[in-house]
Amino acid sequence: MVSTVFETTSNMNNQNYNITAYFLSLKHVFTLLILCVLLSDSALADSLTASVDRNQLGSGETFELRLKYAGQTTSDPDLSPLKKEFEVLSTHQQNQFSFMNGSSASYTEWRIQLLPKKSGTLTIPSLTFKGVSSKAITLQVTDRPTSSLKNQPVYVETELDKSTVYVQEQLLLTLRILATTNLQGISSEDLVIENASMTKVAENQFQKQINGVNHLVIELKYAVFPNTSGQLTIPALRFNIVLPDRRDPYSSSFFSRGGKRIFLHSEEQKVTVKPRPASFGAGEWLPSKNVSLSERWSRPLDELVAGEPITRTISFTAQGSTSAQLPPLEIKASNGFKVYPDQPQLNDEVDSNGVTATRIESIAIVPSRGGQLELPPITVKWWDTTTNQVRETTLDGTTLTVKPAANAPSVPTISPPVIQDNLVAPLEESATAITADIKNESSMLLWLLVISNIVMFVALITLFVLWRKSKSAQLPALLQTTKSEQRESELFKQLKQAANKHDYQGFREALLAWASSHWQQRFVTLDQIVALTDHSTANSSLLKLQLQSLDSALYGSGETVAIDLPGLVDELKQLKNQGAQSKENHLKPLYGE
Repeated sequence: MVSTVFETTSNMNNQNYNITAYFLSLKHVFTLLILCVLLSDSALADSLTASVDRNQLGSGETFELRLKYAGQTTSDPDLSPLKKEFEVLSTHQQNQFSFMNGSSASYTEWRIQLLPKKSGTLTIPSLTFKGVSSKAITLQVTDRPTSSLKNQPVYVETELDKSTVYVQEQLLLTLRILATTNLQGISSEDLVIENASMTKVAENQFQKQINGVNHLVIELKYAVFPNTSGQLTIPALRFNIVLPDRRDPYSSSFFSRGGKRIFLHSEEQKVTVKPRPASFGAGEWLPSKNVSLSERWSRPLDELVAGEPITRTISFTAQGSTSAQLPPLEIKASNGFKVYPDQPQLNDEVDSNGVTATRIESIAIVPSRGGQLELPPITVKWWDTTTNQVRETTLDGTTLTVKPAANAPSVPTISPPVIQDNLVAPLEESATAITADIKNESSMLLWLLVISNIVMFVALITLFVLWRKSKSAQLPALLQTTKSEQRESELFKQLKQAANKHDYQGFREALLAWASSHWQQRFVTLDQIVALTDHSTANSSLLKLQLQSLDSALYGSGETVAIDLPGLVDELKQLKNQGAQSKENHLKPLYGE
């Protein structure tokens, strides 16, 4: 019948008949093809075959399992039995149909990439799909020695800079991937080491010639710091490497990332960690390769004035240590100056030599008097990991020359009188009179303080009543200032307490704190308060003289003079009340009708 399809005739009258016979023949051919497919499927549908690309392989190598089902399907077989001894990396499915020489073939194929979980004799179990089963396959997986791995196109090297370290000492771990062929891809797990902290310090890629053969080298370097003594185990790290494979049909596409995948492991390492040596003695334990101390000042040291702060910045650097290991520097106040340390700045820099830690401490130093001030040296004790001995690094002490307060008024020096026998009685009477005057003065000051407290109490009650009568629109502004007013009131109380005790230094510090809260700006010297309050009160000149006299009494070179601190508090109270009235006047046009 097929021959009639290609049969020709010279009779033009039979042309329509031949065309009709041609289409009938095609219909019969397709019918026969469908019958052949059905017959072949019914004969082969009960077969499921399994095969592998090789039966012997080394540890870390992958292989391919092929499952072939004689039929068309879109579902997948159950691969869970494979996961007992193998890791399923990828699965590809392919459906094929062919017709050749009068026979047809239809089948579905799965290509599965597997990685053995262990070495030895392993078995791919029988798999079942749609009622048919494949046969089991036996594999031999061998542990290849390190020397033989170097003959492979890709292998891994593991290197430690030391086999024994002290606790918290830096240990450098280097992993190298060497390849004599191009790599299509590479990835790895995260390195996790128990009882140790770790950071990656370098990652390099370069070419190296080994035995006359060019190698691509990918180098990873880690700094490891053991937290406890004993034996430290650095586990093997697995690398997933993809090699180009032209025989892989799935990598033929331009957009495909297919290829031959292999898995390599670094060697597990054991390290002995020794405890802190007894010879180190007391103090913070700091193992390091090198320690240095340096300093810088915020301004020249020949410009120091009593009462004015200067900032000293000290840099503490240690190689082979982390900033968390650096102990704080001991910088204490002494007679003649006070210190105000700032928050330290910690930083870790990494390179191929490991970690270099830096601790930067800034300290504000405020001289309390003029003259020579001695800053003691600063010493750091540490353990030299290169020579295995105790060492000390010292920042030399400094002598500061401090000038008296610049604007302090000169105080005349009064020579002691020559006392004669006939003047003893008059002097005693004068002393008694002066004592009585002082008592009367103290009693008057006490009454003034009581009256001022009553006035303040009445003022507070008045403010409270006014606040209760104010509109609700004024509440947000008042609530915002409540906290600062409470803080200012507390500081003013401390100011009065220092005045009542005649504590000049405490009064000065309390005054600077209260002024900073009252004017919402930082005050360091009394001159700043004088400059701000000049012409702000009727007695501004008297206030200026009193504040300058206070600096002279504390930092001047002359004799100490008596200062009426309670009277100075009254002057400051006027400034405080003026500030409150100013705030109230500002609020009225803002929130009023």
